[in-house]
This record gives sequence, C-alpha cells and structure tokens, in this order.
Amino acid sequence: MTVPESALGAKIEVPTVDGPTIMRIPPGTQSGQKFRLRDRGVPSLRGNVRGDQFVEVRIVLPPVISEETKRVLAEFARLNPENPRASLPGTEPSGSA
Repeated sequence: MTVPESALGAKIEVPTVDGPTIMRIPPGTQSGQKFRLRDRGVPSLRGNVRGDQFVEVRIVLPPVISEETKRVLAEFARLNPENPRASLPGTEPSGSA
C-alpha cells in the first residue's frame, strides 16, 4: 500500500481463497500491522466453518521521487516532527533522520 493510503486510510482490494475482496484500512495504519478477515480463510475439514485470513500491511515507497514530492515530504516532516526512534536506547530525543 502507499504512504497516503496508510496515513489517510483507504479501501483496498486483497486476494482471498474465494477471489478478491475489498478491505478497509484505517487511517494511521503502520507497515507490518496485521488485520483479520473473519471467515475468509480456508474451509475446515471438520465441519461447515471457515478459518480467518490474515493480511499484513506493507507500505511501499515509489522508486523515483520527483522534486515536487521531495518538497511535499520535507514540508510533511516539518509539520510532523515526531521521532519514531526516540524510545530506543542511546537515541537522543531530538535526533533527526
């Protein structure tokens, strides 16, 4: 998924054993986050029930970033100064990427 989709939320198509389905991704979704699609997994051999399917989000950056995109990302970084590494040992709270 793209950075805007993960930040703003989106409806995306994901493959299931029965074919593609639409899944809602909430705003603020992080890469590696997992979601469960209830009753969308493999049918059980023991009865008339189905398992769940899990979807793991992977955020993908574009391979080539234009100058305009760089400008927008720099502005985004200025407006959102959070440091995701601030809680790691040996990392200064005001460190920048």
